[in-house]
Amino acid sequence: MSEPRTHRRIALLICDVPADTIREQHGDYTRIFGTLLEESLKPINEIHSADSQTTFTLEPFDVRAQVYPEEDEYDAVLITGSASTAHEYDQPGREWMKKLIEYVRVVATQKPRIKIFGICFGHQIVALAMGGTCVRNTRFEVSATKLQLTELGKRVYGVESGVLNIHLMNRDHVPTEPPSFHVLSSSSQSPNHGMVLFSQSEFPKDAPHSNFRLTDIHILTSQGHPEFTESIMNLLLRLRRELLGPELVHDGESRAGQPERWSCGHWKGHMGCYGGRMTNLP
Repeated sequence: MSEPRTHRRIALLICDVPADTIREQHGDYTRIFGTLLEESLKPINEIHSADSQTTFTLEPFDVRAQVYPEEDEYDAVLITGSASTAHEYDQPGREWMKKLIEYVRVVATQKPRIKIFGICFGHQIVALAMGGTCVRNTRFEVSATKLQLTELGKRVYGVESGVLNIHLMNRDHVPTEPPSFHVLSSSSQSPNHGMVLFSQSEFPKDAPHSNFRLTDIHILTSQGHPEFTESIMNLLLRLRRELLGPELVHDGESRAGQPERWSCGHWKGHMGCYGGRMTNLP
């Protein structure tokens, strides 16, 4: 007997809009993340019959305008990146960030069935919501960068080599993870490029997690941008040339084409498979 069709509703919390040149070529964040999630589902659906395919609906909410979903109607929330500075949430004009932090805290603590995924700024917002820290780093991290995986990170991401190559565009970082979270990856400049919180409280902080299932994950974050393509990264580098400086831009351009276009079957736990994770919930 084949498995029934699965459809999941995902709320996309929009924290910024792409620059005009990026939007003209690649669409808005709903299209960019939708494309990534569709690609991530292909290897999952290829091994299932036509009547047991997994599908999803990605619905955007502009949280800068304080527009939020009725969370009980969704299976997961995905928090986008932003040019805003997460740790300035107490500054005038940043009220929307303060509300976002509180929203994430409420969903995380009171709605355990809802999966939460944070990308870059979203990673930082999750940290602040759950008791971690977010601060300015010494310099920007840009373009394709090889991250070192923890032992747990190797299993979550499905990368046995211990190295994850992903696009970065950040200056802020999360030096201290929240209680009960586990760091998955790091760079030479930042000790935390991704973290996970398991749904089951019986996993102690220092446990090896040898028996976890991907569906045991409640919250998953990434400082890097799995939704970025080489084209998007190159456009961003050119747009931010004055901010980044010509030397860093040149270095970033030389590495922009290096990341693999990850598939769900290859790396399981990262954003390329968030679609698989979100659409294959228990």
